[in-house]
Order: sequence, then structure tokens, then C-alpha cells
Amino acid sequence: MELIKEMLWKGHYIWGIMVYDSIRAVDYLVSRPDVDATRIVTLGLSMGSTMACWLAALDTRIKVTVDICCLTDFQALIEEKGLTGRGIYYYVPDLLNHFTTSEINELIAPRPHLSLAGDRDQLTPVKGLIKIDEELKKAYREHDAADAWKLLRYDVGHQETLEMREEILSFLQKWL
Repeated sequence: MELIKEMLWKGHYIWGIMVYDSIRAVDYLVSRPDVDATRIVTLGLSMGSTMACWLAALDTRIKVTVDICCLTDFQALIEEKGLTGRGIYYYVPDLLNHFTTSEINELIAPRPHLSLAGDRDQLTPVKGLIKIDEELKKAYREHDAADAWKLLRYDVGHQETLEMREEILSFLQKWL
């Protein structure tokens, strides 16, 4: 925590550094002759889910995005008193004055994006999932790519299930 506090004083945010590291990892991947740069996927669970979305939003080299158990509307999370469940990395100073979760994820459109969430996951309030789904459906329709956005909700908590894994594989087979 000492290092994080020092970073904040100096105007550096741990999330920004983590996103930058992920972008650099993509730089490395596309430099390799054994990697097909047209088929890069970002996929994550929990914090990795958030990273998957942010990376795809900021780097158009990402062809397909899959997020598992983390997509949530910031305001819904505040209203549900769900902030304590998130790590310090999640908090970017002044973010709420500039972006909503939907606006960040709209940057992924029209590229394919699959989101899988548990209705009993306290980190992803259902109210927020519904709001994001409506907003992203609209954004993808505006890009004439309505079938490239998909949110699936399951009667589970903060976990990946076999059913989710099967859906992921099907989605990737469709879009890659």
C-alpha cells in the first residue's frame, strides 16, 4: 500500500500502469512471427475481466473481447454499496466525471464482445447489468453490428461455470 500511496501523490495510477503493461504485451505479441495479429482476443475473469474491456476499448488490435464476472455500471455499484468488494486498482481518480462503464465499453464496438455475469455476484449488480446491456445494444446497433454484443446472465455468484466456458468457445469460434 505504501507504493500505491506514493504513486498517487506523484500522479500515477496503478490501473493506468496495468493497462499500459497490457498494451505493451499486445505490442510484443504482434511483433512475433508465430502470432496472427488479426486474431487477438482479450479474455478475463474478475479484475482480468475489467482489464479485458479496458484493453479492447483502448487498443483496436483486439479482435474479440470476453469478460467474465466484472462488468458493472459504476453508479449501480455505488448505489448497491459494492465498492468494498473491488480492489484498489479499480479506482481511477476523477473517472466518474468523464466516463461511464458503458461509454468505456462502447469504444469496443463494433468488434465482438461477450459478457458473462452472475445474477448473484455482488460485484455486478443486476440493475447495472441491465443498464449496460441496453446502452451497448444501442451502440452496437448504431454500428450495424447488433449481433456482435452479447450479455448472458447466470444464476451464480462470482465464478465461471462450464456453461459459461462452452458459450465462450462458441462465441470465439463464431468470430475468429
